[in-house]
Amino acid sequence: MPFLLATARSGNTLAYFPCYMATVHPLSPPVREDEGVVARLTRLLRLEVELGLVEGRRLIYTLAIAVVTVIVAAVALIASLVTLVAAAVAPFFNARWEPLLIAGGGVALLSLASLTWSVWRLTHVSWPTETVKSFEENWQWLAAQLRSRLTLH
Repeated sequence: MPFLLATARSGNTLAYFPCYMATVHPLSPPVREDEGVVARLTRLLRLEVELGLVEGRRLIYTLAIAVVTVIVAAVALIASLVTLVAAAVAPFFNARWEPLLIAGGGVALLSLASLTWSVWRLTHVSWPTETVKSFEENWQWLAAQLRSRLTLH
C-alpha cells in the first residue's frame, strides 16, 4: 500500500501525493550463445569502425583548435602591430604613448606565443595509428580463428 509523501493545500482542500517504493530486482548478465566466426567478425568490424571514428574525431578536433588559434593569434598580432605603430606616432601629437606600448607589446607577446604553439601543434600531429595496429591484430586473430576450425554459423 502506498504511503503519503506530502500534502499540499490547493484552495480549501488538501491534496495527497502517493509515493510507491521501488522494488530492486537483480540484473542477470547477458547470456552469450556460442558465437561463430561470422558473428565475432561483425562485432569486431563494428568496434573497428568505432575506434576509427574516435581517432578521426580526435585528430579533427586537434587540427581545428590549432587552426582557430592561428587565425585568432594572427588577427591579434596585426592589431598589436597597429597599436605599436600608434605608440610610435603618439609623441608627435603630444599624446601618451606608454599605455599603447604596454598594450601592443603584451598582445604581441601573447599572439606570438599562441602562433608558436599552434605551429608546433600542427607539425607534431599524432596521426591515427591505433586503428592500423588494431586491423593488423584482427587479421592475425581471423587467421587463428580459421586455423582452429571453428564453424561458420
